Amino acid sequence: MYLRIAGILFPIVLVAMIGLGIWGYAENQEKNAILINAENQYQRAFHDLTYHIDQLHDELSKSLAMNSRVQLSPNLTTVWRLSYAAQSDVGQLPLTLMPFNKTEEFLSKIADFSHEAAMRDLDKEPLNDEEWKTLKELHKRSKEIQDELQKVRSKVLSENLRWMDVELALAAQEKTMDNTIVDGFKTVDKKVEEYDELNWGTTAANMERQKNSRLKNIKGESISKEQARQKALQFLGLRQGDVSSVKVHENGKGTDYRSYSVTVRKQNRDPIQMDITQKGGHVVWMMNEREIGKPKISFEQARQKALQHLRNHGYENMEITAADQYEQLAVFTAVYTEGGVRYYPDAVTVKVALDNGEVTGFQAEKYLLSHSERNVGEAKISRREALEAMNGDLQIRQSRMALIDNKRGEEVLCYEFITTRDNQTYRIFINAQTGEEEEVELLKDIRL
Repeated sequence: MYLRIAGILFPIVLVAMIGLGIWGYAENQEKNAILINAENQYQRAFHDLTYHIDQLHDELSKSLAMNSRVQLSPNLTTVWRLSYAAQSDVGQLPLTLMPFNKTEEFLSKIADFSHEAAMRDLDKEPLNDEEWKTLKELHKRSKEIQDELQKVRSKVLSENLRWMDVELALAAQEKTMDNTIVDGFKTVDKKVEEYDELNWGTTAANMERQKNSRLKNIKGESISKEQARQKALQFLGLRQGDVSSVKVHENGKGTDYRSYSVTVRKQNRDPIQMDITQKGGHVVWMMNEREIGKPKISFEQARQKALQHLRNHGYENMEITAADQYEQLAVFTAVYTEGGVRYYPDAVTVKVALDNGEVTGFQAEKYLLSHSERNVGEAKISRREALEAMNGDLQIRQSRMALIDNKRGEEVLCYEFITTRDNQTYRIFINAQTGEEEEVELLKDIRL
């Protein structure tokens, strides 16, 4: 009887063991494929990081040889783009368990500094001595970061190091952890920590204070990585079949606000990068670094494309307050308007490619941090009294109410006047409470 039972069970057990072996082999192959894919993604992100830091150093070097708005503004715009790209690259490395926030914060400040400088009229308000000194320091210190990353890259190549080992080492949280890549990045972050004494100038300092005080204005529930992935595709107007990959990485702890860095790759196209807030799932910025061809649409068509893009993504009641063109790109700044008041802190920048009207750049951090319900109060002086505070030679073309950030970083209600004198156009803000002249902008080469 036992032999009969054994004769029946043996082939069953044999088949089960063969099936288990095949399943185990398939599982192992799938696991290896996942590990190889992750390793490749980490290597690509590190390669992109070193490349963007190299480019950042080169662009900062160029900026020191420039002094005209025609050249310097586009150059600083490139610095801003590369800073954000480098931040995105950091977010895609397995460093979330390691404090690397000083480097991310440093890159963020470079982006803020260069963006604000690039957006203002450098003919009317050129970089001052302190800002030139800051630019020189940024050039010097970007070189130091570049050198440290080159050391890490050399060791990775010469010792055939794996990024998956970094993830495992960080996850283990060993006190005596000895990992060449981890040690290299710790050296970078420690060096950047020594940069705290750098003077970022009044504008950048005010931006930092505003950012810290306005984080509560980011609205919504927390989203997952998968939700961030879906929001990225939705923002770009893409479906899953349109892309070859979508990578989502959580940005490191210690940043101003928690966010996801998303890299979208279309077939045979340059990557599209963006940051999305964890709270509310708002797109902070987006960059499409594709090569732009010869212009085929008009500037006015590009303006309409920018406004439509804003409406499509929930930015209602937006009005373009500044527009400019850099080679094949049209750049528009739009602000929120309500009750006849322009809210300049609630600003969004949109870049439109003039070859096909595609939106290739988007920056909404100022809007996300500032937009909220406000009680702006009533003007204490009349429009006539505001006019008396200005130069009598100016011809008034337009006037309205506006809310702006003054040089102390405070929101103030103003009368806004568009004026002309000797073929020059100026935008002047007069404080509606005190009658003081808050700000004067020369609108040279800027299309309203």
